[in-house]
Amino acid sequence: MFIYEFMAGIVDTITGGEDEESFDPHTHRKVEKPTSYSDTMIHLLKGSVGAGVLAMPDAVSRMGILFSIVGIVLIGSFATYCIQLLIAAQYHLCKRCRRGYMAYPKSMRLALEGGPPCLRWAAPTLYYFVDATLILWQLGICCIYFVFAAENIKQVCDFYGQEISLRMHLCILLGPLAILSLVKDLKLMTPLSSISNIVTILGLLLVFFYLIEDDVTLEDEKLQIKSLQEIPIFIGITLFALEAVGVVLALEYNMEDPKRFVGLFGLFNIGMLIIMSLYMVVGVFGYLKYGDSIKASLTLNLPQEQKKAQVAKVIFAVAIFLTFPLQNFVAYNIVWRKLKKCIRPTRQCVCDYLLRVLLVVIPWLLAVAMPHLGPFIALFGALCLSLLALVFPGVMDVCVWYPDSYGPCRYRLLRDVTIVLVGLGCLTAGCYTSLLEIIAAGHE
Repeated sequence: MFIYEFMAGIVDTITGGEDEESFDPHTHRKVEKPTSYSDTMIHLLKGSVGAGVLAMPDAVSRMGILFSIVGIVLIGSFATYCIQLLIAAQYHLCKRCRRGYMAYPKSMRLALEGGPPCLRWAAPTLYYFVDATLILWQLGICCIYFVFAAENIKQVCDFYGQEISLRMHLCILLGPLAILSLVKDLKLMTPLSSISNIVTILGLLLVFFYLIEDDVTLEDEKLQIKSLQEIPIFIGITLFALEAVGVVLALEYNMEDPKRFVGLFGLFNIGMLIIMSLYMVVGVFGYLKYGDSIKASLTLNLPQEQKKAQVAKVIFAVAIFLTFPLQNFVAYNIVWRKLKKCIRPTRQCVCDYLLRVLLVVIPWLLAVAMPHLGPFIALFGALCLSLLALVFPGVMDVCVWYPDSYGPCRYRLLRDVTIVLVGLGCLTAGCYTSLLEIIAAGHE
């Protein structure tokens, strides 16, 4: 970790440290327990190692090894750059409004209100739309977590003769997850989160054991892309695995020295480099091991009859199970913040618990209706993250630099328009192909 801090210090020295303007939003943030550089790095890494990394072999199988490696690097670098733009735009808005911090939806509204006249009308709409997309993204993750845990547990139960349908496993999971989600104090979730981190590391070690236990053969067909229709699916899965916009913004906000989060050798870039490398290794070795028989989650390919494989499946199911309430809390927090203003104080307690249960039931119903993991991962990645990590940062950056700060040849405007068009392309193509896969899976 020392080398990370050393490199960040070099960049800070070269760039002259703090901005020359008098108001620095970072010094006006009120964070009770800020996280250190090493703590933030650990949180960033652990927040990206879960169901997403286990889906990468499926993504690689669609593009072939060579194109997948290039694709992961390009998509990861592009998405990371867009998040850097988003953080920089929020910082600029905070300086303009003399605020220590503002949330994603509010910064989007303020950016549009001061942007080009043709976009100002959309400020109130996009304020709520960003919130809605964040909620949909979190509920989508919860839906995927439901299916992931149920599928892995089902494989183990089937081997021991307890054969029941996947939907029945989903029904069994509903009660415990609803009870866990009723816990109001996140501090009580800390032990569960710590257990989840430990078992996830153990599960990854067991998975790697299976990936490297045999010699693999590199066939020509594994280097080639299957079809052009697979490209949007690959982009959707990779975006889902790589990006967690809400988590990244929360980490930047809570960091003790936020200036070290961004920049060429900042914490975020270094963390994303490590994450992309891990995803490439798991994706490539998983595809080399299982070929075209790879499933939506790598754990589903592990042999059912071996104890180590059964332990790995149960471990990841438990890790996802324990992480579910934390993911669900994000959506709850957004909704409850707005809802409680409209409810009488005497009824807030009952409505609070009802909302928590409702936000568990909604993704559960979606999982029961269509319990197929792969297409859902690509769909939510293409739909939500194309907006949150690509389109919205591009739009915000256009507005922040309006009207006369786009630079030589208006390069910032051209850059942002390109980002928005690429994001919309990923959104349209990814959603279309994912919906086709979901429809096809529903007829099986």
